[in-house]
Amino acid sequence: MTHWPSELFNQHPAFTPIKAHLAMFSAPPTYADWAQTPVIAHSASGAPIRFVPSEQITEYYELAVYRHGHVATRLNWHDTFNAMIWHAFPRSKSALNAMHQRIIDANPEDKVRGAARDAATLFDECGLIVPYSNPALIELLEQHEWTALFMDQRAAWGAQISAITFGHANFENLLTPFIGLTGKCWPIAVPADFFVLDIAAQCQHLDAQLSALIDADHLQKPKQLPALPYLGVPGWYTQQDHAFYANESYFRPKRKAAST
Repeated sequence: MTHWPSELFNQHPAFTPIKAHLAMFSAPPTYADWAQTPVIAHSASGAPIRFVPSEQITEYYELAVYRHGHVATRLNWHDTFNAMIWHAFPRSKSALNAMHQRIIDANPEDKVRGAARDAATLFDECGLIVPYSNPALIELLEQHEWTALFMDQRAAWGAQISAITFGHANFENLLTPFIGLTGKCWPIAVPADFFVLDIAAQCQHLDAQLSALIDADHLQKPKQLPALPYLGVPGWYTQQDHAFYANESYFRPKRKAAST
């Protein structure tokens, strides 16, 4: 991480949810920079979230976050984008951490992470929130009707449906995108007027909804998170023509149920 691509951050729509937070810096942030940033979140135990060098952490990652608010942070893109998501979605990030800790506390001797924690980790790393006001569009997504969703319904994007990047690995991948990038999405129903809100208000709205769902243990297994080949989202890739969407190696058809 030797440069700071401000032009990409300002122009690519996927970075919109964290653009204001990225603007805190004009170069890759150092530990001194992180130490000077204001506290924007707290763990479920009430500890203020701070981004600290990994070598200062002696406890398990989730426990250090929960008890002390210490997020192990390396000076790389992956952890920098993780910090940005803490800024954009503080309640949801705290809720995910608390979910991990709840499960760990309930099963302290269990060495297997389990389906619920697998789902939480998957969403934390490569998740996208998909707010929608038209359920028919989510049906297209779940049925892998990609051409219909991304091309035929192109005008609906930003008006009835959108994709909000949550997983920090997605941001890292979008620095050098390649065909094949796929995330796991969490569709969330919103009122029609949601899409006239500015991005900060949208994130605040989604943060409240998402954190409540996580706190209620709604997320139980990875299969709850449909796949989303997110380079297909209108405006997220340069060449979005018919040939692009016809690539079934990327825009995969839905698997047929096995016959009995």
